[in-house]
Amino acid sequence: MNKENSVILIGGGGHARVLIDLIRMSGLFNIAGIIDHMLEPGSLVSGVPVIGNDSMLSDVYKKGIVNGCIAVGSIKENSKRKMLYEKVRQVGFDIPFLIHHKAMVSQNSTKISTGVQVMAGAVIQTGTTIGENTIINTGAIVEHDCTINNHVHVCPGAILSGGCTVHDGAFIGAGATLIQGVRIGKNAVIAAGSVVLHDVAEGITVKGVPAK
Repeated sequence: MNKENSVILIGGGGHARVLIDLIRMSGLFNIAGIIDHMLEPGSLVSGVPVIGNDSMLSDVYKKGIVNGCIAVGSIKENSKRKMLYEKVRQVGFDIPFLIHHKAMVSQNSTKISTGVQVMAGAVIQTGTTIGENTIINTGAIVEHDCTINNHVHVCPGAILSGGCTVHDGAFIGAGATLIQGVRIGKNAVIAAGSVVLHDVAEGITVKGVPAK
């Protein structure tokens, strides 16, 4: 196994299984194993062995596996993903962005940052910036000139119209729609299926049509 092209997954749940499919189809990395304190070492997740818990990160890095992947999803808040991302970076791992081959990402003035994960069927249009450790999940649409900051989760089927801004740690629920130009504050939560017509302040949860 070429260790420089190997990646370790931190997390072994449903999100990890989706990423395993993505990584295998991309052919860019060999998956060296999974780290997850909730799973028994030696067990398998989609054929990938669980090798231990977070205490092993430094040892894995010292053995020459330099790529890490945050394979934990999020429901309503993203603090665990942020904590793991910062921990893995502190050890020294590179955290590459991962883009499913059936996602559509514009190459025109679009910036994809470290640790971003773009899933199957997602669309990211021109002039958009995606910050570190952000998930653009299955079938989500991010229209032109959006700015999505760090540790954000844009859930399956969500739609961000042109020129939206989403600040750090925000959660955009499945099937939610943001009209053009709205701003979503840090750590705000947009409930599934909501339609957001106005800016949402930091730390606020909104839901409904229109979202309140």
